[in-house]
Amino acid sequence: MEKNGIKKIAVIGAESTGKTWLCEALAKHYQTVFVPEYARDYFNDSDIYNYTLNDLVLIAKKQLELENENILKARRFLFCDTTLITLKIWAELEFEQTPPFIESQLAEVEYDHYFLTDNEIPWTEDGLRQNKHSRDLLFQMNETEIKNLKIAYSVITGTDSERLINAIRILDGLY
Repeated sequence: MEKNGIKKIAVIGAESTGKTWLCEALAKHYQTVFVPEYARDYFNDSDIYNYTLNDLVLIAKKQLELENENILKARRFLFCDTTLITLKIWAELEFEQTPPFIESQLAEVEYDHYFLTDNEIPWTEDGLRQNKHSRDLLFQMNETEIKNLKIAYSVITGTDSERLINAIRILDGLY
């Protein structure tokens, strides 16, 4: 949640739904920083098809470390490109279990608001994406996790520019 007056805003959703673009655009608009999705860096240097539960824990720890580092640089908002919800979903889909570290941190790490990106944007291949045909399932799983955690959220829809306008309108209305 709010730390030193900074609001933490999480952006989650299925792959290829504009999360990174939205974080970058929001950070630019509000003249602040965003936390990139560490998993992309991690998997760029490894074999994505052979990851383990331990890899997901390492990614989770680094993602949280990056959030803690970047909140010190943020102004008004810190935008987080994905959260541990994503890692929990990966673990459940691939291994049918969630590592205890990820489960415990989900209950402890808080965000002021979640943006859940809808699947309207066409899926784009990028070498790391694997779930072209399961985006609706992933959207539903993300929404279920948010509801289970009783977290305030908004679904972000439309084209890129419409998504940005909608997100800014929501944030300006809330904060």
